[in-house]
Amino acid sequence: MGWGEPRSKEEKDNARRGDEKGITRRCEIWGVLNVTPDSFSDGGRYFETEPAIRHAREMLAQGADVIDVGGESSRPPGPVYDGGAERVSADEEVRRVVPVIRALTQQLGARVSVDTVKAEVARQAIMAGATLVNDVSCAACSALLSVVAETKAHLVLMHTRGKGEITEQNVYYQDVVKQVIIELMKAVDRAKEAGVDPKRIWIDPGIGFAKTPEQSIQLLACTDELVATGFPVLVGPSRKSFIAKVAPDYGGGRPSPSDRLGGTAAAVAVAVFGGASAVRVHDVRMMRQVVLVAESMRILRNKQKRSSDSRSEGT
Repeated sequence: MGWGEPRSKEEKDNARRGDEKGITRRCEIWGVLNVTPDSFSDGGRYFETEPAIRHAREMLAQGADVIDVGGESSRPPGPVYDGGAERVSADEEVRRVVPVIRALTQQLGARVSVDTVKAEVARQAIMAGATLVNDVSCAACSALLSVVAETKAHLVLMHTRGKGEITEQNVYYQDVVKQVIIELMKAVDRAKEAGVDPKRIWIDPGIGFAKTPEQSIQLLACTDELVATGFPVLVGPSRKSFIAKVAPDYGGGRPSPSDRLGGTAAAVAVAVFGGASAVRVHDVRMMRQVVLVAESMRILRNKQKRSSDSRSEGT
């Protein structure tokens, strides 16, 4: 069964039995590699090709399963980031990411995802060796979907509205979890209509995109409901601004992105405990430890639940 294939009841039962025996597909760790001058957390540090490759090598050595390469910052407009990230042309984005992707796949044998909303960037990245496309537009670009279908790449569909702005209209949800799932399933339908194999589709709740901090927390707490769709779930809470809002410094100040590791760890643990298939993080070494501990607890929890259910059925 592919990662993205919606699972039947029998397959879900088999997966639960696997957890009982301690056999489970480990939650993957996707290391963030921003080849940009302006990303919110590390913009500029890995803008040049050689520093980017060195950092990717470090993340792989620390346990990253996938390197997620982005050549255009996706930070949304709004009160946190003012006007948001500056848009760049497809040619410039290709210039930034393709040499890095080619080096990672050919020299290091890495699995690579390209974080883009542009069809031509996706095509060039796949030709350079990327096997996943991380689409933060929620399937807004039909040309990008066609490229994914044609190349048989895997596709991550991240939920967002508009450009991810925190506006009154964008963050109005009667039930944020239910509506995010509905909108993600519509994105899945668009991808399938374009010819994308559903076995190759992932979903991402889009933490921080068109969501208040409280809504992001609610989605994290309900990761299991996203998992119940049958699609593998990628969650990306790393260093995001909702952490600074929910957990300010003791004196009331706003922790910088690099000072949000504790909040990131908590969010990652909750996502893994809820059944996420992958987490997208900046701090691979530390978050690998979080993933392993949270997985151990999830497996034990599932064993105990199944044991309790079996006893109940026998009475």
